[in-house]
Amino acid sequence: MLNNPTEQYIREHRTDDVRKLALASHPKDIDIQYALTQISGWQAAKSKLPLWTDTDGIIYPRHLSLEQCTSQYIAQYKASVVEKLIGKDFKMADLTGGFGVDCYFISRSASSTCYNEMSDELCDIALNNYKVLQRSDIAVTYGSAEDFIAHQEEDSLDLIYLDPARRGNAGQKLISISDCQPDAVALHHDLLRVSRYIMLKLSPMLDISRAITELRHVSCVMVIGLEGECKEITLLIQRDFDGEPTIEAVDINADGTPGMTVSSAKSAENALPLPIAAPEQLQPGTFISEPSAPYMKSALFRTIAAQTGTSLLHSDTHLYWSKTQPECFPGRIFRLEGIIPFDKRSLSSLIKTQANLSVRNFPGTAPQLKKSLKLKDGGPRYLIASTLADDKHVLLDLSLFKGNSL
Repeated sequence: MLNNPTEQYIREHRTDDVRKLALASHPKDIDIQYALTQISGWQAAKSKLPLWTDTDGIIYPRHLSLEQCTSQYIAQYKASVVEKLIGKDFKMADLTGGFGVDCYFISRSASSTCYNEMSDELCDIALNNYKVLQRSDIAVTYGSAEDFIAHQEEDSLDLIYLDPARRGNAGQKLISISDCQPDAVALHHDLLRVSRYIMLKLSPMLDISRAITELRHVSCVMVIGLEGECKEITLLIQRDFDGEPTIEAVDINADGTPGMTVSSAKSAENALPLPIAAPEQLQPGTFISEPSAPYMKSALFRTIAAQTGTSLLHSDTHLYWSKTQPECFPGRIFRLEGIIPFDKRSLSSLIKTQANLSVRNFPGTAPQLKKSLKLKDGGPRYLIASTLADDKHVLLDLSLFKGNSL
């Protein structure tokens, strides 16, 4: 148990600069290394895990485990997906418990839950944190996912949650499923022997098509974002499912509410028409919309157009045009102020002006173009270098539409 002076020090300094605290003098009865870990952990979790930071007595792990854990709002979303899929009072196990966030939220609908983890330090932290979060009913076990599965009887669980480590021994990021630990591809048969459903959290950089071919019985691929950033790809695997998986994209808002859901099987996506806006339709006062990262990752571009009543600028330009403001769009909505041809004379008016510059389906990069135009960042003006349906390169001159909701 920690002594009271260390606990008091943590409470008094948890909003202070950790680097300055490390260099400052402190009372001899303070466990300063532990205190610094807890202060930096609380600060890192403040926006990511509000339930944890609002609860007294939480212990935080070292930086990497906190960095890799799921944010509270995404964990809550996944828990809602599980409840819709399985219902309540199911038996579950999280075989790669980590900081225990996913396990905590999914378990709220379960009748029995086991948190399993290879790190004895994280097991000790989970025991403490679940107690202060009033969830002492979650069983905590130490060991590998492989050992856990080997000791389970057939059909002993309804759900297994798995979040394989996506960093190698040298700290490099791993993307392939089989390169991560535990190897879900190698464990696939044994996992489904024990449980009807598997929820598998993977890298947002994962190739979705490859994942579907590597693993059988994938019923849904969820591409989940938070405030416009693609955070993870989560696979739902169902023992008796042999159909075509659904691809689903959602972006969680800053307040924790899910944004627009875009969902389709790939065959249904490919069967939809591909509406393309003619260049002459792009008049000032019309609207250009840009999907946020999770919707881009899903590649459900035709489905987005169908759900929002918009048209793409080009088959390979994933920007959308509409004459009027879309009632709902999964990303940013801009008002088109004008089209700037990509030639020296037209571009000369932009030299040394201020704008937010990006590129979509355009030769060259944003930094290269920014340098050649000597643009200053920021301001209310947005420029997107892009390609239109007639294959001409242009700059879209835009202003962010104030009614936009990400």
